[in-house]
Amino acid sequence: VKVAPFAITVAAAFVPPPRTPLSRAKTLSSPSSFGPFRGMVHIHGGRTSLRAAARPTRSSASSVKKGMAPARTRTHTAGERPPDPMSLSSPELLQESVGVLLDWFRGKSSVLVLTGAGLSTESGIPDYRGHGGSYHQGHKPMVHDQFMRSEAQRRRYWGRSMVGWRDFYASRPNTGHDALADLERLGRIGVAFEDRPSYYGPDRAEDWMTSDGLNRMSVITQNVDGLHRRAGSRLVTELHGRGDVVRCMNCGSTSCRREYHDALDDLNGAWLRDVMSEAGGKDVQRADGDAAIPREVFDELVVPGCEECGEGFVKPDVVFFGDSVPKHRVERCYGAVEAADGLLCVGSSLAVHSAFRFVRAAAGRGTPIAVLNVGETRAEVSGIGGLTKIESPAGPTLSELVREMTGDQKEVERVSV
Repeated sequence: VKVAPFAITVAAAFVPPPRTPLSRAKTLSSPSSFGPFRGMVHIHGGRTSLRAAARPTRSSASSVKKGMAPARTRTHTAGERPPDPMSLSSPELLQESVGVLLDWFRGKSSVLVLTGAGLSTESGIPDYRGHGGSYHQGHKPMVHDQFMRSEAQRRRYWGRSMVGWRDFYASRPNTGHDALADLERLGRIGVAFEDRPSYYGPDRAEDWMTSDGLNRMSVITQNVDGLHRRAGSRLVTELHGRGDVVRCMNCGSTSCRREYHDALDDLNGAWLRDVMSEAGGKDVQRADGDAAIPREVFDELVVPGCEECGEGFVKPDVVFFGDSVPKHRVERCYGAVEAADGLLCVGSSLAVHSAFRFVRAAAGRGTPIAVLNVGETRAEVSGIGGLTKIESPAGPTLSELVREMTGDQKEVERVSV
């Protein structure tokens, strides 16, 4: 089987002893003698490792033989547990990582950022596949069809959310969110592209009518926590929706999720107290406001319906696993990718197609891509060439990047929401 050359990004120059500081990232074409390996050199604290991107399983080996792409990443697979991001936060490693990012940003004027759950872990919100991710604890998130078809599954979802969502909603932006908001205000991230009516959903038709002809975007986020908005970022597209809004599945009306939880608590106060007592103060928080509670039967839970129409049930205004991102939102993100001269991915394994497709689109256009994430991502596994990979904690790295870009000037004025 002839295996095409793959890209290796040197993320650290390592010569023991002494350790050589990193000045820049290099992209090399590897010799074919590497065989079936497609990977990258990763920073893991003080060590450097070449990881196999696709050790052939039966399905992937078969795909390679047929000249096809490796098998699709399984949605709820945890994969190898990556290292603790804070283990890579020494001043020396941060300086190296920031140096790589500074070099990557050089000469770019329209950088688009794609963020994932790993950005919000420093705010106390668990992610799915990271070092402390929910999947490593056996978490199975809600699936769209389950919620839509089963009243029992809806009770289960809302019962677990009564325990987990309040803390999720109370989370505050961390230094990574603040830094991206700063980069937006500094003009170091953000793209402008021709506006189109197809970029707007039915509930935003008026926005198209008042458009100045340009659409603007700085961040595409997979997260539903709203922390980019709270940090002051203005040009954010929330790819998977908003976790602080509920929508009726009958009439389409939207309302505040916090108020909906107030109603849930009023109707189920005794049930909630019993569940919290059973939990015994254990850490039950899971990704996206879910919680692992010691109950599997929720028959007694009372779930209020839509106050607007009185007939439908409500659902968080988010894209559950198994659902599709609204077409107009996808088209708008593709428009931003086309206008970008660089794509920076932060805190995402890129495992789900809804986000990875934009990385693939950028790669197809020859747009430079950088990935700031601790742990392997789908970008490496898929063999995307010319990739700059930085394994470093998002918050401290982005904060230091802003300081370097502003030349230690007075901190950028922030507007918190």
